[in-house]
Amino acid sequence: MNTPQGYRLISVDESRAREVLHVDAFAFAFTVPEKDAGFIHEILPWDRTRAIEVADPMRGTEGTLAAVHASFKFGTRVPGGREVPTSGLSWVGVHPGHRRRGLLRAMIGDHFARSLARGEVISTLFAAETQIYQRFGYGMAATEARVQLGRGAEVRPLPGSEDLIVEVDSASLERHGDAIASIQSRMSRPGTVTTLAPQSLADILMDLEIDREGSEELRIALVRDGADPVAWALFQRKQDWADSGPDGKVRVRAWGALDAAATMRLWGVLADFDLMSSTHAGKFALDDPLLLRLKDFRSAKVTIADNLWVRILDVSEALEARGYAADCDVTVQIDDAFLPHNAGVWRVHVAAGEASVTRDDTTDPASADLRLDIQELGAVYLGGTTVMELVRARLADERTPGTAAELSSAMASDVKPLANFGF
Repeated sequence: MNTPQGYRLISVDESRAREVLHVDAFAFAFTVPEKDAGFIHEILPWDRTRAIEVADPMRGTEGTLAAVHASFKFGTRVPGGREVPTSGLSWVGVHPGHRRRGLLRAMIGDHFARSLARGEVISTLFAAETQIYQRFGYGMAATEARVQLGRGAEVRPLPGSEDLIVEVDSASLERHGDAIASIQSRMSRPGTVTTLAPQSLADILMDLEIDREGSEELRIALVRDGADPVAWALFQRKQDWADSGPDGKVRVRAWGALDAAATMRLWGVLADFDLMSSTHAGKFALDDPLLLRLKDFRSAKVTIADNLWVRILDVSEALEARGYAADCDVTVQIDDAFLPHNAGVWRVHVAAGEASVTRDDTTDPASADLRLDIQELGAVYLGGTTVMELVRARLADERTPGTAAELSSAMASDVKPLANFGF
């Protein structure tokens, strides 16, 4: 991928942390007080942070940064319970003074090339503006429910959940980081980040005063089954008063749980704090046990939003890395304008849950059983969207009757995907 004239792609280390923060502060319209600015040293993977630097005074002050991005080393759970090496794209920003010059395109190309060189077969992200990343082949692989619960929201009881122990404390990386990492590593839901970079854990537990907006310091609720941690949530409460009495709000930043009992015990605490009238949270899968066990679903005030976006970087490696629910043998024409090595006809042969995905240069692309763009392949990768849904939406083209249903059944997941924290 060529860098636009007058610029150069570079790696940046911690010595340029303030410059990276400066670019993203302009790109995302925020200001960090000087006393808090050092946080960026802790949360970025500096061996995987890149920038575009001005190389020509006609483009600006030579040597200054015009655009930045970073990629986190993750393991992502996929259908079948396996873990796929992942490059989590984040901190993508172009300074407003350098927009519309092709810098984002150059950075994405650089991100893809470096991720592939490291053996990372998918890239994931949370999109600030969803339309931007679709241009580069990212598909919406998971959706989430965002929920407002009234205090003491009634749920159908789950025997045994009350026996779990709950610890509520001020959140601390040193005291609680290992427990969060342990829970994440055992979560089975597709889309879960199971292997976290140390910087990701530091970011999850970062508590800047600028982010509190009048709330208390960051707190943690940790659920244990004996000594074993089984659920976690980071939250903040903000006190308020109405004419009728206390009207505080709980905002849950991120959370995760291993099973239904841990989920119910965790939310029994989060939705029933003294002086709080409501609890607000996102990152619920649409089949989450709490949503299914609510006695009054309407009272939860649920909205749906996009969650994780997936970009397939290596078609054969990515498809062979996940598990499958049924056998199939189909040929698929993949269109990928950005990564030409993915474009062409691929034979997807699945037997006993294992896939063999090979390029088929003998088949005329026009006669392949199905045709998919790489964006749509990303959308179905975690099983949240089905191939048949794409066909009905005219986002996939079935040429051989029955093959879309065949591949759809094979790629289906009986657990809806979700990434339970942003990055």
